[in-house]
Amino acid sequence: MEIVYGINDYQKNQGGIVLALGNFDGLHLAHRDIIQRTRQEALRKALKSVVFLLDPHPVKVLYPGRELQLLTTLEEKLEKIEALGVDVAIVEPFTAEISTLSPFYFVEKYFKNHLNVAKVIVGYDYTFGRRGKGTVNHLLRWGEQLGFEVEIVSPIMYENDVVSSSLVRGLLLNGEVERAAKILGCFYQRKGRVVHGDGRGRQVGFPTANLEIPADLLLPGRGGYLSLVLRGAERHFGLTNIGTKPTFCQDNQTTTEVYILDFTGDLYHEELTLCFLHRIREERAFDSIAAFKHQVGQDVAAARKFIRDEYGPLLEKTGSGPCCPIFTKGG
Repeated sequence: MEIVYGINDYQKNQGGIVLALGNFDGLHLAHRDIIQRTRQEALRKALKSVVFLLDPHPVKVLYPGRELQLLTTLEEKLEKIEALGVDVAIVEPFTAEISTLSPFYFVEKYFKNHLNVAKVIVGYDYTFGRRGKGTVNHLLRWGEQLGFEVEIVSPIMYENDVVSSSLVRGLLLNGEVERAAKILGCFYQRKGRVVHGDGRGRQVGFPTANLEIPADLLLPGRGGYLSLVLRGAERHFGLTNIGTKPTFCQDNQTTTEVYILDFTGDLYHEELTLCFLHRIREERAFDSIAAFKHQVGQDVAAARKFIRDEYGPLLEKTGSGPCCPIFTKGG
């Protein structure tokens, strides 16, 4: 896949392109539907399939004080888009200046003049232009006026909810990583570099690797999780704890640490990817180190049972790829 940073560096295709619009944070099932439709339509029309992204996320620029934890970094997003077979991804820097463009001028400047789109495929709730006043209905009307087709993709439902990045965030924060995985189409994952911790895990017999993860990326809710740990092409199972370590610390600082089952070795400064498979338990404080150690032993036993009953085949796969595909017993 060709990646173009800045629309001015894109060499316009005189025959036109089929363009997917969206922020695509998380690349959940609804996003994948838009992108797959774009690719299929491009093949049908013998044109290039292109995904248009604004980065950073508009909320980060327009409302810098508002907390927004992202599901994917730009790098992860591009990896997943490439895996869907897209020809070109255009990453346009989102600035305060772009945010002031009128919706019509945004469409005319980017889609008609710069990109020469033949067709735009977009989700039903997409907004654009100054104050997000541009809607898909505007896009339909202006597409007809400017000479390109517009296809609006209806919402996808999961159980009784509309699939969205907000839904995924809510499920993850509630620790419902298995439900989130079904909406994402793969297990939720976070990547981080191993840094030095306080060494307490080793003292109680369960040495952990402490991961440094950027604060603007979303972590599942506090608790212990069975995880698949990707170390390059290696795969291991681990017990990951996300929380403030209330038994030992009072600074309320969230940390991410993983005890890798049946592993010995030095991981400092290495990059690991954690795929969250199942929540073992919520975070809680213990009265003593002995009680804490006993509970961790129970957590490890529970993790091994889930591995034996559900997730063992995950170790048979090799490599990491852009995401950890869902695999459960019988599926």
